[in-house]
Amino acid sequence: MRESDQVIGKIISLKSGVVGIHFTKKMPLIHQLLMVQGAKVLLEFIDAKGVQEGRAIAFAPLENVRKGDKIVDTGRQISVGLSPQILGRMFDFLGRPIDKQDFQAELFKPFFSSADALGHNLATLDFPKRGVLETGIKIIDLLTPIRLGDKIGFFGGAGVGKTVLITELIHNISYKRKGKTVFAGVGERIREGNDLYLSLKSLGVLKNTALYFGEMDKSAGIRLRAGLAAAVAAQYLRDSLEQNIFFFVDNIFRYAMAGMELGTMLGEVPIELGYQPTIEKEMAEFQEKLNVTKKGAITAFQAVYVPADDLTDPAVVTAFSYLDDALVLSRSIAEKGIYPAVDVLRSYSLGLDADIVGKRHYQIASQVKNIFEQYRELSYIIDILGIDELSRQDRIVAKRAERLQRFLTQPFFVTQSFQSRKGVYVPLEETLRGCEKILAGEFDDVDLEKFYMIGSINDIK
Repeated sequence: MRESDQVIGKIISLKSGVVGIHFTKKMPLIHQLLMVQGAKVLLEFIDAKGVQEGRAIAFAPLENVRKGDKIVDTGRQISVGLSPQILGRMFDFLGRPIDKQDFQAELFKPFFSSADALGHNLATLDFPKRGVLETGIKIIDLLTPIRLGDKIGFFGGAGVGKTVLITELIHNISYKRKGKTVFAGVGERIREGNDLYLSLKSLGVLKNTALYFGEMDKSAGIRLRAGLAAAVAAQYLRDSLEQNIFFFVDNIFRYAMAGMELGTMLGEVPIELGYQPTIEKEMAEFQEKLNVTKKGAITAFQAVYVPADDLTDPAVVTAFSYLDDALVLSRSIAEKGIYPAVDVLRSYSLGLDADIVGKRHYQIASQVKNIFEQYRELSYIIDILGIDELSRQDRIVAKRAERLQRFLTQPFFVTQSFQSRKGVYVPLEETLRGCEKILAGEFDDVDLEKFYMIGSINDIK
């Protein structure tokens, strides 16, 4: 028997997905990957309780596991299997393929490493000199410009377009920039993961994407670790290819929820709204992997479900604290058919600075935000009395704000099978030029609906 296959203990308790273990040999390190002999259920050692006892979380149902069953040490910490061939493939939280194709891992990289400590091998990049990423989505490029290495959050409740926006960004970045992408599906529906895989395949960008899933039917431990597996894969691609990597996660709120479920199973005393006391630690373990080093930057796009549209939820607030940019998607805007349904006045970007995007871009974006602010104040009067009761100057403001709102919509590539319009990629220069013309009043007399779901301002007939 190999040393790594030796029996090191036996099960003394089973509660939910937590296994109590009595160790007959030296206690393993925290995060060691163990296995129930016979049942072949994988466990992660997570908590020492005394000299010879501890607890582990299970990564599979425990129906066939009994007290007294023997525990085997696999010989390694919980880690993800990696190789250059991960692109174009789908994996579970340990890097095992789930797309029914062969895969041979060349190395196993641990989820928890001292190399992730803040400051390790980080590049000393001057933030204003970072390159700005063009996404081809007008409202993002104009009002929330993204720098390479930024963390971007897409906040919104159910049905406001977070997943569609994430998928469109994967398409545009992979197709236009030929960039390498890693996607983490954390706690979402199996159907959504399947739809994403088929969508990326049909759009021809799957070959540049590695996908990792821990769907909502999986245990809390799997859902919590799936995000970490994808983050480690992004680090691997960044370092081995020495390229900038684009990382997407849907949904970071489900990552926090998995931690809450695990905390409940472990008997931890909850904090506000039932969240686990370790929520900040778990969020840090995830976010600090998505960093910039001398070999490249990981630019992270994170969908954040907002329960009951409440942005003060502890999980949402915890995610906010790590972000450089935030797009808040509004239900009231989505109900008007405005997509992407971005609430301009609640969204922000640290990259919207004249020293970063240039004086012209900054001035146009500031004017657009200003006119939206004025329009919000006027909308209360319009709703009650109608637009005709406004002064001439206020009517001009309202007219231009409505045209800008519609101009900043656009058809997406990932939704073109559901609508008659083909998806468009709009260069930043075209977005700036169109907004300039609308702000200058050149289109005040053009019918409002002609601005809806177009690309360039030249598309107005």
